[in-house]
Amino acid sequence: MSRPKTKIEWIVIAVLSILFGTIWLFAHWNLSRKPPHHKGPGSAGYVDPAPPALIENNLSE
Repeated sequence: MSRPKTKIEWIVIAVLSILFGTIWLFAHWNLSRKPPHHKGPGSAGYVDPAPPALIENNLSE
C-alpha cells in the first residue's frame, strides 16, 4: 500500500496542473485567433491567391 500524499505533494501537483492548463489554453486561444490562411490550401476558409497577370498577353499587344 502506498503512503498518503503530503500537503507539499498536493501543492506541487496543483501548481503543475494549473501551469500546464494555462499554457494549453493560451496556445489554443492563440491558434484560434489566426486567420484560416495560415494553414494553407485545402483547409477550411482558405482563399486561393489571385493568379498573376499573364505577361505574354501584355507583350503581344
